[in-house]
Amino acid sequence: MVTKAIYSLTASAAAFSGPVWAGDRSLHNVWTIQEDPTSLGDRTLAREDYVLKQRLLPTGLAALSSDFEEAGLAAGSQLVEVRSPGALVFCDPVPRAPKLVGHAQPCLVDADNDGRFEGLFLTSSVTKGILTIQGSRPKTPRAIVPVAYRRLDVTAFGLPLFVGVQYRGNANPAGNHVFQINYGSGTSVGSLTDRFVVGKTSLPASRTPFGARFDLLAHSTEGIQVRVTKTIPTQLFGVMKTTTYTFY
Repeated sequence: MVTKAIYSLTASAAAFSGPVWAGDRSLHNVWTIQEDPTSLGDRTLAREDYVLKQRLLPTGLAALSSDFEEAGLAAGSQLVEVRSPGALVFCDPVPRAPKLVGHAQPCLVDADNDGRFEGLFLTSSVTKGILTIQGSRPKTPRAIVPVAYRRLDVTAFGLPLFVGVQYRGNANPAGNHVFQINYGSGTSVGSLTDRFVVGKTSLPASRTPFGARFDLLAHSTEGIQVRVTKTIPTQLFGVMKTTTYTFY
């Protein structure tokens, strides 16, 4: 009997929420899609161009006030907020190479909300360059010498994370136009959904992914002509990884 792990991705534009119980140590992080009015208007797309490509921002951002050598973090390193009842938790959003045994991403805990981290734990929840934590923080994080931090405006976030709609061309027997919703960073990109198709005889047509709207006007030798009339509105965004086991 062989066990096969199959990974799938789903996206949610709604907040992850639920009742807070005494002693609740749940962890989850979501991102915010930033509006981008510069994407509005008409243009012609070649294969692999993006109809929409909008920035992902954390819901909270902090920077270390001094070096934290134990986790390999220098003063000024940015940490993103991970929601957890009863404590402030910020994690390193820069993907680290996974270890053969154990986790790699450091998370720092400020349990008494005094502007200093006094606890540390590790996680490994990174998907296509995006921190995707959902679980529970340790009951007793590793104690550390307190490290001060300061809050930053989330627009100062330095990683180029995005979600967008990409045109995949029409190189198929029917000549239909193919699109997919991507997310990630410049070097690591994943697809959130199955590709969606617009028949070549269906033009003009409209699509409304994540509350945006774009019109497919016509096709030419240069590519497909689109008109974006509404970009993705500001909303929460999250990625969840699930595993399915198939037994042979």
